[in-house]
Amino acid sequence: MNWYIGNEWSDEMRGLHKKVLSLDFQTVEKPLAVSSVLFTVNKSCVGSRPTKYLNCAEMQQHAMKMGSAVTPIDCYLELLLQQFLPGETAVCSIATKTGEQLEFELKLDRITSNTHVETLNAAEIHKLALRYKENGVAMFKSYPKFAFDYFSRAAQLLITYKPFKTLDKKTNGIDGAEMETLFIQIQTNLAACLLLEQRYEHVIYHTDFVETQSNPSEKSMYRRALAYYHLKEFEKAHQIIERVPNHEAKREFSKLRSQIAASWKNSNANYKEVVQRMFS
Repeated sequence: MNWYIGNEWSDEMRGLHKKVLSLDFQTVEKPLAVSSVLFTVNKSCVGSRPTKYLNCAEMQQHAMKMGSAVTPIDCYLELLLQQFLPGETAVCSIATKTGEQLEFELKLDRITSNTHVETLNAAEIHKLALRYKENGVAMFKSYPKFAFDYFSRAAQLLITYKPFKTLDKKTNGIDGAEMETLFIQIQTNLAACLLLEQRYEHVIYHTDFVETQSNPSEKSMYRRALAYYHLKEFEKAHQIIERVPNHEAKREFSKLRSQIAASWKNSNANYKEVVQRMFS
């Protein structure tokens, strides 16, 4: 496969690039999103950026389970390795937002396991979605966009089993209540990411379950109320807060309730002023 040497691959949106240096051909199978691999890093130059795999200038072999990265560099490393053939060595680069090029050599030594997502059963899908969710939580504070990606991937996995009430532990290895609980947690986490991006209508969509649950989580109620507040739907925001037990003693809810009341009053005053001007 000499024709493969020098082959290049790029993901311009993410700033990823690789160029094949050599190939010790084994198989045409590439790593999937659910796989484990052994790979070797050489000539790494990423500075002090957080990474589990690329912080050593010397040649070193690593084992990786796809979907386990909790730093941006390692997330990109997973994407790069999914473009490799076993036995392939390539020079890779990651372009940073500051214009730097982080360069290193990778060799995919072998794929130790490779699983198509569609072959997983319900319990395995739940386990994978839970891992994605936990990774998203770990990345949310420092890397919210990467967290959003993990939460989205987790939600997409679980949606394939809706309606959850049809699941049975004896038949599927997990019951519908467990699947729905995780799905709602993920929806709540997605809402947190969307609030940061000021996508308030999307927050309302992802927290719609608040209206039908008898005892939704306080996080989901707060995020839904906050979205309504920013959309200037003050009555709806107020009604949600009133559902929270002992909300007066909870600092975040008490503060938001005061902001809603002040903005609502101001909005009504402005409306009255406009009406008076129209008919004066």
